[in-house]
Amino acid sequence: MRTFLVTGGAGFIGSNFVHHVIEHTDDNVVVLDKLTYAGNRASLEGLPEDRVRLVVGDIADAAVVDPLVADADAVVHYAAESH
Repeated sequence: MRTFLVTGGAGFIGSNFVHHVIEHTDDNVVVLDKLTYAGNRASLEGLPEDRVRLVVGDIADAAVVDPLVADADAVVHYAAESH
């Protein structure tokens, strides 16, 4: 079982990826999202709490990102600000 770190995982594309991983694998997902205008906690509703963890934080904050990356088997980067 792998652990994916998904940045921007509460946004439209990121949350769809998270749902896909949970529905089609036995892997775990850690979502790192700043929850600004594009991120929505509701996008992750209904996912199993024992396999998906939401961390509210900024990808520019090394104190938050470094331990998450160290514990992940793969990082999938969807975080972006388009405005």
